[in-house]
Order: sequence, then C-alpha cells, then structure tokens
Amino acid sequence: MITKEYITDLKHKGNEEIAHFVGNQRDVGNINFILENLGQLPQNFNPDFLYNLLNHQYAQVRLNAVKNIGKLNGKSDTKSLFELYKKEVDTSVRREIVSSIGRQRKSTNKSLLFDFLDDEDPKIVCQAIRGLLVFENDNDVEEHLKPLINHQNEMVRTVIYKEYFAKENQNKKDALPHTETYEFLKNVVVNSDVLEALKYLPDESVHLTFTSPPYYNARDYSIYPSYQAYLEFLEKVFVETHRITKEGRFLIVNTSPIIIPRVSRSHSSKRYGIPSDLHPYLVKNGWEFIDDIVWLKPEASVKNRVGGFMQHRKPLGYKPNSVTEYLMVYRKSTEKLLDWNIRSYDYKTVEESKVSDGYETTNVWKIDPCFNKVHSAIFPVELCKRVIQYYSY
Repeated sequence: MITKEYITDLKHKGNEEIAHFVGNQRDVGNINFILENLGQLPQNFNPDFLYNLLNHQYAQVRLNAVKNIGKLNGKSDTKSLFELYKKEVDTSVRREIVSSIGRQRKSTNKSLLFDFLDDEDPKIVCQAIRGLLVFENDNDVEEHLKPLINHQNEMVRTVIYKEYFAKENQNKKDALPHTETYEFLKNVVVNSDVLEALKYLPDESVHLTFTSPPYYNARDYSIYPSYQAYLEFLEKVFVETHRITKEGRFLIVNTSPIIIPRVSRSHSSKRYGIPSDLHPYLVKNGWEFIDDIVWLKPEASVKNRVGGFMQHRKPLGYKPNSVTEYLMVYRKSTEKLLDWNIRSYDYKTVEESKVSDGYETTNVWKIDPCFNKVHSAIFPVELCKRVIQYYSY
C-alpha cells in the first residue's frame, strides 16, 4: 500500500526514484495518489516524468501532472503546456494549464494569456485575466482586458468592472457612514402606497428589506389588470428599493407560485410561478442572487389540492398540496466582498450581533404559519426573527 510517508521518502531519495516508481505503476489510482501527494517540489526537481504524463490516456492523471508542473516556480516548459492546451479536450485539464501558465508571472507569457482570452470557456478567460492582472500599469494588458467589459459572460464582465471601472466610483461620498441611517427612519410604521412612500426615503439609507409582495390577484387587496402589469409594478418597487439600499446589503423576497381559480368548469385554473418570473427583473436591475430558502409549512395548514386525486387516482390529475413558500435572497450588487460590509462595524457591534446556537443550517426552514382576523397575510414572528438575525447588524 502506498502511503504519504512513502512518497516523502522517495522525494528525499531523489526524483529519479519517484520517476522510476511512477513509471512502473499500472494502477491509475496509485499514479493519481502519488501525484496528489507530491507536495512542495525541491529546487533541483527533474520534472521530465511529469511531462511524459501529459500524454497519459486518463484525464485525471494529465490534470495532476499539470498541477505539479505548475509548482516549478517559473521553470516549467510553457511550450509543452500550450501544445497540450491546443489538443486537450478535458475542460478541467485545459483550465489547469491556463492557471499554471498564469502562476508563472512571466511577461514572456503575456501573448499566450492574450490568446486564452478568446477561449469559449469563461472560466479559462477568467484564469487568463487573473494571470494578466499581475502586470500592473501595463498598457498592453489594459488594452486587451478593458474591452472585455462587453464580454458575453457575466462573470468576466464582473471581474473587469471591478478591476478597471468600479474605481471611478470609489471617491463617491455617502451622505451617511455605511453602518448608520437617518433617525426619522428608526422604529417607524408607515401606512401608505409603497411607491409613494419610497419616494421620501434617501438614497442608501436602508440596510435590510424583508417583504412579501401581493400574490398577484390571489387576494382581494391587490387587483392587477394582467400578470405582466403585476411584474412590472414589482419591478418599479424593487428598483426603488435598490436605490435606498446600502451598498452590498440584502433584500429578502417571500413569494410562492399561486393559483388563479378557473372561470368555470369548462376552463382550467391558472398557476403562476412568481419566484422564477420575478427573478430576472431583480437581477436586471442590480440585485445579485445569493440564496433560495424554502419555508416549509405543516400540510394541515394549507389548502387541500390533492383531494380530487385521492378519489380517482388517475395519472395526469395529480396536484400535490403546496406546503412551501420561497425566501429569495438578493444582495445589492457591488464589487466589494461581504468582509467589507462586516468590517464597517465596530468590534462590539459585530460580537453582539453574532447568531446564537440553534441556528438553521439548511435552506429548508420549518416554521408554522400565522393567522389573523385583521390581516389575511401576516409573517410569523420566527420567520422575521431569522431573517433579521441572519442578514443585518
């Protein structure tokens, strides 16, 4: 049995021992185990046997060989890697080749990295960008990278925006520090039309929004001429919500598919997938999708849709009871990481805001719904408590 200790001993004896040992292996699993546990390679390491493995029939062996070649601190044979890249069909191997060439940080590799920018795989493009960004204040690099702001892939555009275009907005001064808001907004209940009320809120004044929009025409308090008009109304609301939200802070939208009853027995009911239909409107207007949380309710608390099927049991007529709703979690798009938001707060606030034991570890929250004679759709306190604890300070 080959162990990590045995591989270490072989390294100490010289890489000729390793090359000979690997060359005699016929078990692919053993070859991969050796390659995955070579660790740091000494300065005098002879990588010839690794280059021989670039032509191995198994992609995982080629991948591990490339990873080890990438450890050679700029001494790797870039030409051999590029030749493999041109004929390689395995995506993981191709990506690792680009990563290995980029990690060399050699200006002589810039032309190769420029070529990689035209690859159809956006992850390879991102790896090439990463390899080029080490050449700071290089006009040639900037001329190749800046046009990628119009790249078809959103991840590529995001990287380029952060590196070259977001800096133009860094000098913008907020009216208030990130952690603060206006006194007149604290502990206030506003009973008003949402679009009218939002007009009075200053830019970047809110840290968290948790809302459950009207469920199209499923309840009497909200009547819309069409489903499209309903979605466009919500778009206006969340565009305004985006304006008033602090940089990098959160929006949680509680929605679920709804059913509009049939007009008569000769017509069918209509089901609308509000969460999925609303999602593109949010993303289009500057909200980054973070998570989907499923609110699971007891079956006894929901309307019985499966009753008819229980009687006839005929295929195609199955309609399960809907025991879930969704909490769609979004963050106001920014090039800054969450660490920036957290570091904006002082140590005392961060410590006092830490979530206590017993927090939910999955995206399925089992919470009983609430009912009220005054309002037909209210939030359970536990649902609000979790959202506030998990997504604000």
